[in-house]
Amino acid sequence: MTTPARSRIVARLVTITFLSGVLACNAQDILSPKGLAFHDGFGSRKGDRRMYVLTGCCWIRGIRFGDPDQFVTKWLAQHPLATMTPVSKRLMGADEWLYVWIEDHASSLNVDLVREGIFPGGAMADMVDNDKFLTEVLKNPKLADARALTEKALAENPQSRPERLESEDEYNRHMDKIKPAEFEARKQKRGIWSDSMKEEREAMQW
Repeated sequence: MTTPARSRIVARLVTITFLSGVLACNAQDILSPKGLAFHDGFGSRKGDRRMYVLTGCCWIRGIRFGDPDQFVTKWLAQHPLATMTPVSKRLMGADEWLYVWIEDHASSLNVDLVREGIFPGGAMADMVDNDKFLTEVLKNPKLADARALTEKALAENPQSRPERLESEDEYNRHMDKIKPAEFEARKQKRGIWSDSMKEEREAMQW
C-alpha cells in the first residue's frame, strides 16, 4: 500500500473516531440531568433551549407539598450517575418542553416525588394522557366556550399537540411504579396526604 493511500485511510479512521466521540458526548449530554437547575418545577441549563419538567400536568395546575425544587436538587446530588429518559414533548411557541423520567438504576426521582407526598401520582401522567383528559373534560356543554378557544388554538398551532416519545409498554412500565409509591405516601400521610393539607386536597377536587 502506498504512503498516500495509507495516509488517507488513517485520516478517515481519525475522522470516524472523532465523530463517534462527539456523538457519544452529545448523547451523554441529552441523557444526563447534570447541569440542570430547577425553578418552580422547570429544569433548564446553559446552552440548551429545552425546558425539562418532572410532572406531566402539574406544571400548569395541581397540588404540591413543600419545596419540590429543593428535593430535586438534593436527589440529583445524591445520584450523580442518574440518567434522563424523555417521555413526551410539547412545543410551546419557540420552546420545547420535555417531560422526563430521571432514574438511577432502581431509584427514580419521579417515583420518589410521589412516595414523599410532594406530588400526587396523577401528576406523573404524561402530556399526551393529560391532553386526552382535558379533551374529555371539555365535552361538558357548560365548557363550550373554553372548548372553542382550545380548538381554535390547536387549529392555529397544530404543532403544539403533545407527542409521546416512549412506547406504550414502556410508558405503562413507568406508571406502574407510581401506584405503590402513592399508596405508601397515603398510608404514611406524607406531604399532600397529611392531615394538615386535608382542606387543600378537598378544594382541588381531584
